[in-house]
Amino acid sequence: MRRVIHKLFFIWQLEKEQAWINEMARHGYSLEHAGRLSFVFEETDPGKYTYKSLFLKGSSYSEANLKFFRFLEEMGIKVVCTINYPGTCWVYTRGLTSDFPDGIEIYSDIDSRINNLKVTIGYMIFVIMLTLLSGLFNLWIALAPGRAFLPVNFTCAMLCLALSVAAIIATVRFVIQLSKLKKERKIHE
Repeated sequence: MRRVIHKLFFIWQLEKEQAWINEMARHGYSLEHAGRLSFVFEETDPGKYTYKSLFLKGSSYSEANLKFFRFLEEMGIKVVCTINYPGTCWVYTRGLTSDFPDGIEIYSDIDSRINNLKVTIGYMIFVIMLTLLSGLFNLWIALAPGRAFLPVNFTCAMLCLALSVAAIIATVRFVIQLSKLKKERKIHE
């Protein structure tokens, strides 16, 4: 039986989204497709699959990412679906829980985790700039001298600016994680 759930996760909620997908899998629903706001699940044996989400640099059709996907397949990790964003892609993968009892760990070495965080931070900076500029532009339109107050633009400005603040907070957390990983790498060198 197919089940479609509409749910919003922001880019900085990767772990939360992944935990939710794995919880659905434990209840017998395997992810078959994901969109920006929707998730399609099929009924399956409870706990059959374990999921891992990735954020990669470049399109899902880039040669480097296609090569990486083939590598994952050789490890027994299936790419369920991808979502392309400007310069990056979100990848949903799964493996049999029996093959990955402790969860799928794709970035096991520090350098890979550092590179993945750098990609995420780069995209977050893009999101911050986009939402900040959009918010400021809408605020300028709403409050422009000589014009009537425009509540729609003001509301849009406040939403964009709030999203910018949330993205900034999340980016700071990613930068702190990156700093910790770099310190850990220095300790091991």
